[in-house]
Amino acid sequence: MQHPQTPQELSSVPTEMAGEETQPLLTLRGLAFQVFLAKHGLSLHDVALAAGVRLLVVWSLTRGLPVSRQQAQRVRMGLHRLTGTVYRGGITLRLEQTHARLQKQHMGYQEG
Repeated sequence: MQHPQTPQELSSVPTEMAGEETQPLLTLRGLAFQVFLAKHGLSLHDVALAAGVRLLVVWSLTRGLPVSRQQAQRVRMGLHRLTGTVYRGGITLRLEQTHARLQKQHMGYQEG
């Protein structure tokens, strides 16, 4: 018959893992973007040049990180220019801009 472990025994087990760093999981949006680039044989540099955005913007998309609405639009246009295909995958937009747009719409409804 086994006896239950004490809290001290339980807490000593995960201390080895607590010091390890983990890699963040890719988002589905970032993964979809990477698959699109691979399918068409595009590099981040190719897309950045065609879109007229910084390389960091394209890199952010591969990680599912937010970009501005204008940057997202430019990247979509650049991808279309390079591939002749419309990129229909999701792009995460910066919250501030989305919030500002919604607030502007809300103000318009109050006036009317």
